[in-house]
Amino acid sequence: MGIVKTGTKLAILAISLALPAMFAPSAQAQFSTGSSAPINISADTADYQGAVTILSGGVDVRQGDVRVLADNMKIFSESGASLTDNAFNRVVAQGNFYYLTPEQNVRGNVGIYTKANDTFVVTGDVILKQEDGNVITGNKLVYNLTTKNARVVGTCRGRKCGSKGRVNILIKNAQNTNKSNS
Repeated sequence: MGIVKTGTKLAILAISLALPAMFAPSAQAQFSTGSSAPINISADTADYQGAVTILSGGVDVRQGDVRVLADNMKIFSESGASLTDNAFNRVVAQGNFYYLTPEQNVRGNVGIYTKANDTFVVTGDVILKQEDGNVITGNKLVYNLTTKNARVVGTCRGRKCGSKGRVNILIKNAQNTNKSNS
């Protein structure tokens, strides 16, 4: 298991910008923190079933330069609430899940936001790529918006696994090529 703190270069800071912010209670719906840009949701079908909204087929949610993609998305809200009420309890985005910002891209099989513990979880072949070239891979990424801590977990423990099934971190070294010889 690997733990990544937000204060480090490998932090998953921008994760707090998208999906969870979209569903947090506020006077205005937000998908990208600090953005008043409209939220555009595109899907093949939208099915409203009481407290659950099901978006199916190439779901694409955008606000400004933040984007979430998935094959299907279920938005669970308080009884009687609608999408525009911002009364969401949980969001489950399944199949080819992507969270894309100019600073980083997160990919996995499933992305889940749970309001009760203010946690965003991505599972299944997770890949986090940052704009500076750093890459973190694992089976599960857990990001707590309250504590701003992130945890990446693999499926295998110990050196006997090699890199297969373990958390892998690639840190691109930014070396100054303009060094002068003093």
